[in-house]
Amino acid sequence: MNIQLMNMINGVAIVATAVVFGTDMFFALLGKKAISKSKDQSIADVMGYLHEVADARMPVFGIVAIANALGQLVWHGLHAAEGQLAALALIALLVHLTVYFSVSRPVNNMMKAAGKYGGIIPDVKQ
Repeated sequence: MNIQLMNMINGVAIVATAVVFGTDMFFALLGKKAISKSKDQSIADVMGYLHEVADARMPVFGIVAIANALGQLVWHGLHAAEGQLAALALIALLVHLTVYFSVSRPVNNMMKAAGKYGGIIPDVKQ
């Protein structure tokens, strides 16, 4: 494969992965503190709509990142450093996806419903 094409694909994958992990880092470091100072109804409303939009757009970044990591792993194999790094990236992305589906998504769905229907979630700040 052309080295320039491979570099372009890797660049897109790096950006996609950065969006996935960067979004979570932003909210872990900044968003959580700001949200803790907000009213419960405001949290449910804003976060509900934020997750509604994110649930529609973020999968594209995750799919691109996972597909590229898998492709790199297949292309280079585990015997090469590139393949080992791709395997590590793939594992990190799949662990992240597992945590999202088991922990984050149910909470996001509650917030989306509360925002859409005007409800209040008990202990929303937790």
